[in-house]
Amino acid sequence: MAYPSDRTALVVVDATNDFISEGGKAWPGVRDVLAEVGTVATMKRVLDAARAAGIQVLHAPMETQPWDYGPWKHRTPSHDGMFAAQLFRAGTWGAEFHPDFVPAEGEVVATPHKTFNAFHGTDLDTQLRQRDLDHLILCGLTTNTCVDSTGRDAVERGYHVTFVSDAVATFTMEMQQATIEQNWPRYAHRILTGAELVTELG
Repeated sequence: MAYPSDRTALVVVDATNDFISEGGKAWPGVRDVLAEVGTVATMKRVLDAARAAGIQVLHAPMETQPWDYGPWKHRTPSHDGMFAAQLFRAGTWGAEFHPDFVPAEGEVVATPHKTFNAFHGTDLDTQLRQRDLDHLILCGLTTNTCVDSTGRDAVERGYHVTFVSDAVATFTMEMQQATIEQNWPRYAHRILTGAELVTELG
């Protein structure tokens, strides 16, 4: 099997209300790509297939505090935007999981990340290695930042990495296509559609 159930993990990145629920703070910026790609429905199919196949699911949310980013010495434009909007602020509806992606019993919620890479400053690597999971399937938001950064780091750490090309989204189709068509083929082990992955897991 390409994805042995005892060694494979589905990592769902930033499936929270601020991104993928109407009314979320970042939702207006990504809704067009979400709709064109069919991202949320595909993410849900992938999640359901992973659960049915007995694959460990890990959720990797972003969560912020009011003091994050503002006083940082080397802020990026993204940090400025997140600080101004108080995006993914802890304790708010926006930082909660979208109803379709609430963790089920036995699933892992990694320590929330503050930078784009879901490994940085979190226990994601520990949670994976302690379960002897080395095949990662990644989906979520956003294609060219958190999903991409997490996948790049995973490869450097020695994991086998699969991206699901229609279970991700970002702010423009140009960003989406450039990441999937130009970046990922350079380092991903596999790039599959949701339908292709579901077939393999079935």
